[in-house]
Amino acid sequence: MNPEGHRPVVPRAQPQSRGCAIAGVVALTLVAVLLVAGGVWFVLNREALESGDFEAAPECAVGETEALAASVPSHVLELEAPVGGQQDTFGTGWQCRWATPEGPGEAVPSFATLVMVAAPNPGGIETAAENLRNTTANQDTTAVDGIGDEAVSWTDESDFPFACVGARVSNLYVETCYGAAADYGVARAAEAEHGRETAEELARAVIAELPA
Repeated sequence: MNPEGHRPVVPRAQPQSRGCAIAGVVALTLVAVLLVAGGVWFVLNREALESGDFEAAPECAVGETEALAASVPSHVLELEAPVGGQQDTFGTGWQCRWATPEGPGEAVPSFATLVMVAAPNPGGIETAAENLRNTTANQDTTAVDGIGDEAVSWTDESDFPFACVGARVSNLYVETCYGAAADYGVARAAEAEHGRETAEELARAVIAELPA
């Protein structure tokens, strides 16, 4: 997978196997659930009562950007599910997943996920910052400039490698992940490191669409 987002065009007649891609998408969704809904992360420090800008996390439509269209050809929304609840101190939001559909196609299949969680006010900014720290605590992260108020990126070298960016915008936690096959037949995945730039592009595009 070219880090610039370009993919080789192949004949329409060639069959398209999605087995590995689907497994990767499912695994990535489980990662998102575990990261965002994995119990009580943060007990609100009542001495830090700075409120954030978001009363609620936007729905998945905010992720329908030009960057998504460029990185996940002919994408379809496969998952739009709520995250958290009123009893969860970390907040509530949405997790979303898009993928290149099964069947004959012109491009190597890929997928992207988006997680958005708005931490409750008061104290939402510190809670969101703690959400970012806890979600990425077990990752080998790299700081990323120019995305939200703070952001880091990392790669996951699992059976189907992918790359992610976790960011904080005021009291909103935003996480974008991206993975792709290395070839049309989905015999193997592209190197996760090559998806890092795409995950960053997706994060920037989503943040640019957030309501003011």
